[in-house]
Amino acid sequence: MILKYLKFLFDKLTAPKYILKGSCKKCGRCCRNIVFFAYDKPIKSISQYEDLRTKNKRLNLFYPSGENDKGEILFTCKSLTPDNRCKHYFFRSMYCRKYPMVKSLVSGKYLTPPDECGYEIVSEKKFEDFL
Repeated sequence: MILKYLKFLFDKLTAPKYILKGSCKKCGRCCRNIVFFAYDKPIKSISQYEDLRTKNKRLNLFYPSGENDKGEILFTCKSLTPDNRCKHYFFRSMYCRKYPMVKSLVSGKYLTPPDECGYEIVSEKKFEDFL
């Protein structure tokens, strides 16, 4: 048990750290193409969204706006203005505050920002530094 804990600690301390580079281009894609998860699976039906919305009132801040090629429902934030700014920037959600440094619920890895996004998530060290 202690060995397992020590290995976990060692892995945690030596794991690569990631940093955020770039800046926001104000394209609004991060506010328009949101995939929400329910019980570690993406929402794939409006009825599932409606059911979750009764349990989590924060979902009222978003509306279903389409579907991606995987059949997952895409959501758009109601606070997004036509000029791609947030009406409630000071009171924005934790998801928005952390974006794009948001981890996937499924894999635990950082999500990859869209190509149009001005941000990039890179490893603090190069691969060669670990050798």
